Amino acid sequence: MDFRDRLREQIDFLGLLDKEVAARAGISKRAIDSYVGSRGCMPSADIAVRIAQVLGVSVEYLITGKNDVPNEILSAVNKNENSTPMEEQKLLKTFTELSQKDKKTVIALAEYLNSSQ
Repeated sequence: MDFRDRLREQIDFLGLLDKEVAARAGISKRAIDSYVGSRGCMPSADIAVRIAQVLGVSVEYLITGKNDVPNEILSAVNKNENSTPMEEQKLLKTFTELSQKDKKTVIALAEYLNSSQ
């Protein structure tokens, strides 16, 4: 997986359109197209920073695939090598949308599963 693939994956995961990312990053849609298109151009450092901020990931993740967790909460969770950053991000997103009662149930279940290992 390269920059282009990680960029496309993150845009799709967030459910954004390329033009939305471009507008939020203050660049043209054509620029985004050149980064995610078949040419797979690399943006300059300042543009990469703006794109990463819009997508909630680090520039390092977009470029290298390392430091693949976009925030501190997932960083603590990312110690399990059997899961991918996108799986963890999806899990966190789903969890945050649960009711308080359901969150408590999920936490209790996770603690139970973790203690039985």
